[in-house]
Formats: sequence, structure tokens, C-alpha cells
Amino acid sequence: MDTRWAEIKHWTMEACVLRAEGREAAALRVLQERMPALIRDWSEHCGLVKPAAQELLRRMFAETQEFIARGMTQRRLITAMLMTDTQGEIAATSARVSPASVAARTTVVGLRRHVPVADIEGMLDGLAEAEHEARREALWPLRSHATYAAASL
Repeated sequence: MDTRWAEIKHWTMEACVLRAEGREAAALRVLQERMPALIRDWSEHCGLVKPAAQELLRRMFAETQEFIARGMTQRRLITAMLMTDTQGEIAATSARVSPASVAARTTVVGLRRHVPVADIEGMLDGLAEAEHEARREALWPLRSHATYAAASL
């Protein structure tokens, strides 16, 4: 397989994952800074006429976007099932959990978006979003599965 094409597919998948995670600025950086040169280089060496190359790119972009959208839907459904199933277990074991064991398992969660320091409500909302994403990522890490799947597209 052409390494240029593989790299375009990889960065397309990365941009789609970043966008699905709500990291629009990072997705735009990939799309605007990395992709144009890759696509130009591939187009010059792929041996296809311009309309055929454009159609191949369009089809790959659409398939990747669909793949990530389907994956995000599956991730939400599976995560909801796992979280529902584990809520009962958590309630049953919460009486037996010591503060030391909770502290040992606690991870640092940072805000995923810029929030002004004076915006307390925004900080709390951002922290809740980040904690929710961290729990979801711990249960079902999207990036590792998406990267593997991108190789098979």
C-alpha cells in the first residue's frame, strides 16, 4: 500500500476522532496544516486523473466520518450499559471503600476547554464534562480502537 495514502487515512481518522471528542481546534490544525501537503504529494504520485483522485478522497473521507460516527454511537451505548451495570456494584461496595483506597485510584482530570477563572459555573460544567469523558475513556478508549480500525479501512 502506498505510504502516502496510509498517512492520509491516518490523519483523516485522527481529525475525525478529535472532532468527535469535541476538540475542534486540534482537528482543524490537522486538516489545515497537515492534510493539504499530504494530499498534494499523494495526488502527484498516485497515477490517477484528477477527478478519480478527488472521488477516491471524497469516498475515503465519507467512509471515515461514517465509521467514527458509528463508533461513537456504539461507544455511547456500551458505556451507558457498563455504567448502568456498575452503578449497582458501586452502591453495594461503597460502604466497604476506605478513603485511602479511593485516593489511590483517583486520577487528575483537567478541563478540555478554556474557561475563564471567574466563570465558576463554566468551571464546574467543564470539570463535569472532563470527568465524564475520563470515565468513558477508561471504559472504552476510542483512539486505540480507531487507530487499529483505520489500518483496516
